[in-house]
Amino acid sequence: MTLKAIVLAAGKGEKIAPFGLTRPKTMIPIGNKPLILHILEGLKSIGINDVIIVIGHLGRQVVNCVERIKEKLKVNTTYVRQREPRGTADAILEAKDLIDDDFLVVYGDVLTSKKTYEVILKKFEESGAYVVISVAKPEEAEHRFTASLEGDKVTKLTWWGEGVKVAGMYAFVKEAINYIERNPGIMRSSVIGIMPPIEAELNQSISEMIRDGKEVLAIEVQEYFEDLDFPWNILHANMKYYKHIAKDLRSSKIGKDVEISEKAVIKAPIVVGDCSKIGDNVVITKPTFIGRNSRVDHGAIIEGGMIGDNTVVEKYCEVRAILGNNVRVGHAAEVFGVVFDKVYIVHYSEVTGVIGENTDIGAGTLVGTLRFDSEKPIVRVKRKKYVAESVAYIGDYCRTGVGAMIMPGVRVGPYSIVGPGVVLYEDLEPYKMVLVRQELVKRDWGPNRYGW
Repeated sequence: MTLKAIVLAAGKGEKIAPFGLTRPKTMIPIGNKPLILHILEGLKSIGINDVIIVIGHLGRQVVNCVERIKEKLKVNTTYVRQREPRGTADAILEAKDLIDDDFLVVYGDVLTSKKTYEVILKKFEESGAYVVISVAKPEEAEHRFTASLEGDKVTKLTWWGEGVKVAGMYAFVKEAINYIERNPGIMRSSVIGIMPPIEAELNQSISEMIRDGKEVLAIEVQEYFEDLDFPWNILHANMKYYKHIAKDLRSSKIGKDVEISEKAVIKAPIVVGDCSKIGDNVVITKPTFIGRNSRVDHGAIIEGGMIGDNTVVEKYCEVRAILGNNVRVGHAAEVFGVVFDKVYIVHYSEVTGVIGENTDIGAGTLVGTLRFDSEKPIVRVKRKKYVAESVAYIGDYCRTGVGAMIMPGVRVGPYSIVGPGVVLYEDLEPYKMVLVRQELVKRDWGPNRYGW
């Protein structure tokens, strides 16, 4: 059987703002490589060499990224464009003329292991089912598409119903395209009283296949899974990926021309790329992956994570994070979370959250951890409130001034500045600079204050 795969990467990513404003969701870095590369590697691992990528919002970034690595990965890629975001079924139809056999569909914002790809393909080939879908046990109270199961048979697929979460990977027989073509353009299989968007959802087509007696089976995602829907999912996805590769690291792997001080205290296996350096009195407490030509300076503490290529962690820093490429963490800074490429976090800052690309965090910036009033951090996404991680989210191409403070749950839009001394309690829109207005009080002062 020769299968092709369709990767759906055309969505606008509005809910994952501020990061979806400057990149497609499939270009968000997970473990210092874009999500689209994880997907292509997963497809390649099961022998799928022909991939159709449906692009839309900022799709040139996807093309640029994939074209640079496709020869190394040995995949053939074709791009089709969805001009308007009319839903996942509509996106698949943009590629229907390129489908001549059974096919896989993978949502471009889903992270999972290669094992999941293996399991879904095996189930599809051995069962002869009309469709095989991936499902996951819900980790959050809310999830949009749910499947009701009897064993591995899907009996119902619903918008906002009860059951397991539909996890964004599907295997179809060729004839299933007929159901996708006659998709009604709205998710009719929804709970009474729930208002689905007017979009041609692939899951509605599958619901109609079930209604017509077609065999739809389910497999559970393997090892790890994350749907990058909201900004906190970036944090979850990176941590899950890191934990997955860290658990298999049994011994250290050291590249060429690496310098590790005899005074360094390394308590866990590490991977270090060529020409990197670990200085005196550095303490590494958990598995850590360090890229090429990077440096961890005297007295820094690394509590696990990943450090990209050409990245510097200066003296006395404390890091528990995924640091991207070409990042500099300044003297005595503390960083926890996910930091994209080309970010400067200047000395004495304390940063917890997701920090976008090409961002400059000024000296002494504090990015929240716990709220001082013990309340849960609230993130507002498209008029709806969510209880989220106690971190902040700073978009691409931002700056903070000296001593800025950003509260937990706050999102800073791309191309924005949080000025010196600002305490930011609310989201900041893109293309804005916020400055503090202070009232100055002048008083007489001089030697006469002391009576002479």
